[in-house]
Amino acid sequence: MLKPDTETSQKILSVIKRKYKNVAKSLASQFRYPTGKDGLQGLGYPQELLESIPESVQQWYCGVGNPFSLGAIHTGEHVLDLGCGAGVDTIVSVKLVGESGVVVGADVSSDMIERAQYNKELSQTPNVSFQLVDSVNLPFHDEQFDVVTTNAMLNLAVDKAGVLKEVYRVLKKGGRLHVADQILVGAGMSGEQAISSWFQ
Repeated sequence: MLKPDTETSQKILSVIKRKYKNVAKSLASQFRYPTGKDGLQGLGYPQELLESIPESVQQWYCGVGNPFSLGAIHTGEHVLDLGCGAGVDTIVSVKLVGESGVVVGADVSSDMIERAQYNKELSQTPNVSFQLVDSVNLPFHDEQFDVVTTNAMLNLAVDKAGVLKEVYRVLKKGGRLHVADQILVGAGMSGEQAISSWFQ
């Protein structure tokens, strides 16, 4: 896939931020798939993990898959949740790394970061932080993380190759990338239609 020009990239980013400004207020009628607790249970998130997270936090889940089914996350590890949204997967990661681990949630939407901060307070998880980022220029050190997780983020990224390049830069040698995502095949939309509905 060719990388869109700067103007097109900015239009797409604007559409995404507008969409997730609404999502940060309410998940109702925002997605075509189960969200909240129903989404978590339907995607096979471990029940013991869900029981450790307040239902008021679970209700903000809007992922499309279960990145934690792709491999273990261990006590003491450093995890980056890229495209963290409301922070539900970030908070799940904290439960796995324990008090000796560190988890960072990062997102391009300031509204979703604000929602994630609120969910952090509800879940009482001190060793997690949330950061507003440009996904193609991550503000993290080389080889900082043991694991990077993404859930319904790469499909939204304009420069997917650039994002992956940054992911591998911030991963430690032998680190793991856990991706849950979706693809659209055969849409047949014009350029402007594709931009205005990029989040679909």
